[in-house]
Amino acid sequence: MRKVKRFLKTIKKFFLILYLLGIHALAMLFAYEKFVKPYLDARHTEVAEIGDPTEQTPVPTVLPIPSIEPPPTPAPIETNVNQPTDNNLPADSNALMIPVAGIRREQLQDTFNESRSEGRVHNAIDIIAPLGTPVVAVADGEIAKFFDSERGGTTIYQYSSDRRYVYYYAHLQKRADNLKEKDFVKRGTVIGYVGDTGNSGAGNYHLHFTITALADGQRYWEGSDVNPYPLLKDAIESR
Repeated sequence: MRKVKRFLKTIKKFFLILYLLGIHALAMLFAYEKFVKPYLDARHTEVAEIGDPTEQTPVPTVLPIPSIEPPPTPAPIETNVNQPTDNNLPADSNALMIPVAGIRREQLQDTFNESRSEGRVHNAIDIIAPLGTPVVAVADGEIAKFFDSERGGTTIYQYSSDRRYVYYYAHLQKRADNLKEKDFVKRGTVIGYVGDTGNSGAGNYHLHFTITALADGQRYWEGSDVNPYPLLKDAIESR
């Protein structure tokens, strides 16, 4: 009889331990789902969504060319970035500047609709220039993000002054040494140098440049691609 009682007590203890372990496991699972998993998912989603304009695959639809005429530029934040390379800019502060120093308008080629490998469409303009040629800010605006990827290589995302557009500079040899994310740069400021990083191909030195129009609430890696060629054909030439 005593053996039976001891056995029953052992069984009760065993199930009590299982019950307590189950309660703790459920509590840990609840804490993970409530607090840890949302944080990890948010971090993963942010990195995954940023992507790279040079990795886009859809066939572009014909989009109207917007008139990039932002409101008056706010007073720039004091930074230590290079001053504009062109001290004789026209009074129209809303005009774009060709983003590669020394390139003339007639040298530009419309490569926006050209096909690329894996069924991709270019959705950008390639501006060919020697290795190390300065790349300048096409307009006033905040540096949104530095990003490095397999296809784009060393890149820079820049907002327009009204944040309606994002300018994307890819395949850079390097970024300007004193440039930082969140810097507000003036049009013509040197922000990087022409290179062949990413999938450009060794020795194929050029700037891959895109303009993206943002709708309300869209982030800098989202939006609709706009062909830069017609806009840059009327742009200021940087020296």
